[in-house]
Amino acid sequence: MAPTLPAALVVLLALCAAPGRCSKPDDPHYTAAVVDFAAPAMTGKTALENIMANIDAMGMLTQQAAEQGADIIVFAEDGLQGLGNERLPMAVQENSTPCDWTDGHDQPLHDLSCLAKKNNIYLVVNLVDKQPCAAGDAKCIAKGSYNYNTNVVFDRSGQIIAKYHKYNLFGERSNDVPPAVEYIEFDTDFGVRFGMFICFDILFDKPSAELVRERKITDIVYSAAWFSEVPFLTAVQAHSGWAHALDATVLASGYNNPSGGSTGSGIYRGRQGILKYTMNWRKQHKLLVSQVPKHGHWEDYAMRPQPLPERIDPVQNYGAGDTDPYEEMKALRMIQDNLTMYKSVELERPAQDKEVQSIGKICDNGFCCTYAVTTRGVKLFQTTSAAVSLHGGHSRPRDAPTFNKEEAEQDFDGFYYRVVAFDGVRDHSKVATTGVQVCGIISCLSNDIHSCGWLAPGLDSPTIKWTEFQSIRLMASYQDKDTLQFASTLAGPRYDPLPANVYSFQSELAADTGMRKVTLSLKQPQPLLDLRTFTIYGRNFARDGQRPTGS
Repeated sequence: MAPTLPAALVVLLALCAAPGRCSKPDDPHYTAAVVDFAAPAMTGKTALENIMANIDAMGMLTQQAAEQGADIIVFAEDGLQGLGNERLPMAVQENSTPCDWTDGHDQPLHDLSCLAKKNNIYLVVNLVDKQPCAAGDAKCIAKGSYNYNTNVVFDRSGQIIAKYHKYNLFGERSNDVPPAVEYIEFDTDFGVRFGMFICFDILFDKPSAELVRERKITDIVYSAAWFSEVPFLTAVQAHSGWAHALDATVLASGYNNPSGGSTGSGIYRGRQGILKYTMNWRKQHKLLVSQVPKHGHWEDYAMRPQPLPERIDPVQNYGAGDTDPYEEMKALRMIQDNLTMYKSVELERPAQDKEVQSIGKICDNGFCCTYAVTTRGVKLFQTTSAAVSLHGGHSRPRDAPTFNKEEAEQDFDGFYYRVVAFDGVRDHSKVATTGVQVCGIISCLSNDIHSCGWLAPGLDSPTIKWTEFQSIRLMASYQDKDTLQFASTLAGPRYDPLPANVYSFQSELAADTGMRKVTLSLKQPQPLLDLRTFTIYGRNFARDGQRPTGS
């Protein structure tokens, strides 16, 4: 007698009966969708009004993804309610199917469940999960429940098959920290097991790094409302670097609110690079859909690396159009790391057609960054063909005691570059501190450290002095225990990470010392122009929560 299939699996198989509609366990790939989701912020409307309007928007995007064959779609942190809006905590019950409810209880859960069922898709949504208080917890009892920042997964039938409570909160006074870190996994009918975490979690070992390192999860769904920071932690830069270092596939959905510094979504396939991404300066939804090669099928799955080379080609960015990319991207608000804590040395600026070799070591607190860099001075645009310079016709002293970004932009005549090293504890917007070890190269508007990391206008001008990097090799040693390192790279005017085929990131453990030697280098022969960041960004988890360096 043949074994009886579980009822839920029978339903899913029926939903996938249409030819080519669903990926199968033996397929070499599946199709994923993520959304850079522009939920309206601070609307003044009720929580239910905001949520239902956002569900309507999610419905249209989910339908579009389903029409492109997506098996799974991921939405952003805070996407259901919108940043700064009234909250509506809901009691999320795993293994329930809210689409079957008829009593009107928690209408948003009902509609989301039906949305997944109608479109035959796995749906990942972020919301506030309301759970009962423990006996004797007076603080919880006073407000009525524990409220958790939560990702919820609906399967193709609309059943809630998993939920994850965010552990590493970023401020979030209205949310509670769960009593223990959760390591959440869920299986799909297309043969992939996913792990799950939210936003700030990605910078910590628990649960994010441990899901991949210890539990061998290869694919991650990830929701974020990221506040990008130059020069090392803009959204796609950080998230794709993490995926690359751990060789994990990450389906990342970001909240889109450019004036508040939030955007950045992508589909990242580990060491194979980026499939699709956006850093969108416009306040709008953006749907990204891509076939994703399953682990074990990467080498034989032919796909052109992303982003395309012209994304970081200065001639394409500045010489071919009438619009300065800076004028668009300045709408995307950025914050800046406190670079005054860093030890740094300015690289010699090469004269036109001259080659400069820079070799050295810079140390901070016993942590050393060794560098070998070859640069050449280049002139890209001629007076007859370049657009009008945005610099203005005057100059100010570069050694002004107080940094003024507008003056630095007006005086800008090409990037200066610094090698930086830092070993200490940094502050994240006064809500948390983390242990950090950085070895890298960053661009600056001038020779003032405060000018580093910012974008620059007028790069189409013939007066710009360009630095071409013919080779870069950075090396630093890290403790193996309680650390993580990843490549943090940017090039061009739109916060584009370098394609994975442009650089080499190597990490080797020395058995005799227990130290991990990490090397980041440009691949040859591939000179690089318009570099913004080229860095080994290291996390030292053992120092999390300590007082910031210099405080």
